[in-house]
Amino acid sequence: PGRFQCQPGAFCFPAEWRCDGHPDCEDEEDERGCGTATPDGAWVTPPRSSGVPPAGGAGTGERGVVLCLCALLSLVLLSILVAVGSIALWGLSKAKGRSDIFSLERASREQLMPDKNQ
Repeated sequence: PGRFQCQPGAFCFPAEWRCDGHPDCEDEEDERGCGTATPDGAWVTPPRSSGVPPAGGAGTGERGVVLCLCALLSLVLLSILVAVGSIALWGLSKAKGRSDIFSLERASREQLMPDKNQ
């Protein structure tokens, strides 16, 4: 209520911006048939970026691109985190395997060569 859309699914603008001498729609539909002219380079309303998405809509245009990029960045960061975790676990398992070999070697040596104090 109190807003207009240039096209279905496009941003909504305040009704006062219609016929104000400044085109807000890309096709300038909001200024057609109004009999107004844009004052010498002065903007009566803010630029197009100040429009708001339609009520109840999921948002289109730049907002959708930003959401898509955020989701993609999240997936990339999650993948990196999983890879680093996997490498860390692999390294720990390798280190544990090596320590088991050394402890077996030490136990064998103790069995074969008793302590001289005994």
